[in-house]
Amino acid sequence: MAKYKFKFESILRIKEVLEKKTKEEISIINLEIENLKKQKEFLIQERNKVLSKMTEQMLKVSDYQSIKMYDNHLEQELIHIEKKIVEAYKTLEKKQKELIEKKKEVKSFEILKENDKENFLIEEKRRELKTLNEIAIRNFDGDK
Repeated sequence: MAKYKFKFESILRIKEVLEKKTKEEISIINLEIENLKKQKEFLIQERNKVLSKMTEQMLKVSDYQSIKMYDNHLEQELIHIEKKIVEAYKTLEKKQKELIEKKKEVKSFEILKENDKENFLIEEKRRELKTLNEIAIRNFDGDK
């Protein structure tokens, strides 16, 4: 009996590796989003501290200006982080669409492999039956 070998096995393996790589990229993007959200939360808390300090205490004008500059800096950082979060979500969405396509490709090759293997087994069975028939005919002719 011949051993089955899928003629597109190497392509299937490459597609599976690419699918796995895309999943890893999605995980990295999700981690990046979580880190950005933590940074955003920290900046919001820091800004709230600064704002409460500005309103609760009597400050010298120079101190007030310094704190106000720091608050403006925090606000700019917050805007920057929010932009990065939006970009990360866009990248994530793109990668998720890419993953769906890669999964479809892998699935189609797996189906192709299953069908090819079924055809191989049917053909193998047909050859085996043909050989058995030939042996039976030879034996029958030999008995006469």
